[in-house]
Amino acid sequence: MLTLLVCLSLCVYSQGSPLGCRWLDDKFRLYSQNSLELLDTMVNNSTNSSVEPEEMVIFPQELYRQTFNASAEDKLALAAQIMNETVALLMEDHSGASWDEKQVENVINVLTQQADNLQACMVSPGHKRSEEVERYFNRLSNHILKKMDYSAAAWELIREEIETLLMQTHLLVSTLLSTP
Repeated sequence: MLTLLVCLSLCVYSQGSPLGCRWLDDKFRLYSQNSLELLDTMVNNSTNSSVEPEEMVIFPQELYRQTFNASAEDKLALAAQIMNETVALLMEDHSGASWDEKQVENVINVLTQQADNLQACMVSPGHKRSEEVERYFNRLSNHILKKMDYSAAAWELIREEIETLLMQTHLLVSTLLSTP
């Protein structure tokens, strides 16, 4: 009887653990690569940036370092939050950007699917959101987009920042993947 309970517990645990999440192992890399490729197609080479170095918004790298050593749940929660915050940022007024609306919709759709699937891989949904990440995205919105009047140059800075952020998020989640 005890053996049956142990086996049952292990089966339930492995089904709910991030490392047992089929989407994570089967699709995460594909979605991640797709979102980065979509961002590349949106590049605007004619950018005149007027952001002063002291106005630049830097992601809290210490948060990444801490999360790399954290639980799988914390890694998935941070990655999902970054993707959800990115989607919210991309939904702001991007009419000044030189992007095709369909490109923006595609990025938003891929990131939303990624965030939803990462959250579905979590054992305990409703993980606490990082206030540091929220502040970071608020600064991107207020210090770059609003200050630069949602211009094409502002959106190009945001696109570059999102691309870097998604690459770092991919590295973070890749530590959980069972296949190299």
